[in-house]
Amino acid sequence: MAKRTIDNVKLGIFVLVALALLIFFLYMLGRNQSIFATRFEIKAHFEDVSGLVPGNNVRVSGIVVGIVEDVNLVNDTLVVVTIGLDDEMRQVIRKNTLADIGTDGLIGNRVVDLLSVREPAPLIEPGDIIQSVPEINTDEMLRTLDKTNRNILVISEGLKETVQRINESTQLSTLLTDENLSRDLKAALANLRRATGDAAATMEDVHAVVGDVRKGEGTIGYLLRDTSIGYELNQVVVKLQAVEDQADLLARDMNKLVQGLQSDLQEGQGPAYLLMNDSLAAARLQNTLDNIESGTARFDENMEALKHNFLFRRYFKKQARQQQKSSQKEE
Repeated sequence: MAKRTIDNVKLGIFVLVALALLIFFLYMLGRNQSIFATRFEIKAHFEDVSGLVPGNNVRVSGIVVGIVEDVNLVNDTLVVVTIGLDDEMRQVIRKNTLADIGTDGLIGNRVVDLLSVREPAPLIEPGDIIQSVPEINTDEMLRTLDKTNRNILVISEGLKETVQRINESTQLSTLLTDENLSRDLKAALANLRRATGDAAATMEDVHAVVGDVRKGEGTIGYLLRDTSIGYELNQVVVKLQAVEDQADLLARDMNKLVQGLQSDLQEGQGPAYLLMNDSLAAARLQNTLDNIESGTARFDENMEALKHNFLFRRYFKKQARQQQKSSQKEE
């Protein structure tokens, strides 16, 4: 009887161990983990793991190559995640690989995706630390999307109100249905096209003129290229400067003369004062001028009489012929 009891106990223990092993195997299979595979550990630094827990899968190019073994919060900005990778990943993953936290499906468990970088780097070794990719915060994205939706709602309401005003506006409908407006617009466009063509033709002419100037052709090109014209212009400027200097001298002399006359008038001396203030002297001067004029007239009459006198007629004809010959030579 005792022996049978011992056998029952042994059988129960065997069944319990077998059941525990079965449960363990099922758990490991559910986690996609290999029981007999060897792994090595690396670490990844994150600012936010967003619900990542030990036991979550680690993937490379969508293939599960390890698990998350530990999640350790160091401070408020650093979370160290310990990753166990299959031993054959030593020949695949490099030190510059980046870690990113994703989701297995839409609402599945969190996973760690290892992203390769297209730059040369040595292969990873146990204990290496890799950096992470900043994760997009879903809550922040939803808040931004909500703000964007509200802005779109405001814009759509304003656009709707604007369209209603346009539909209710009789002036705008009149403009849209006015045939004269379309004709005026067509005429304006035609004038604009014609003006554009004229401007293009003018620019071509200007371009041609500039080309001739650069080649030294035409009047402007000749003026710009000919050095003798520059010399002549310089001489003209020098002469103008000399004329200006002479004009300054003349102006100074006239100024001195006017100052002298003013001084004589103020001091009561000189011929100017005498002529302007002594009426008798002025009358005498006027009488003298009249006598000179009458004497000149009488002298002209005497000379004319001598020309017609037979004694001097030959002499005056000879003088006239000599003057005519000299004038012809000058021509």
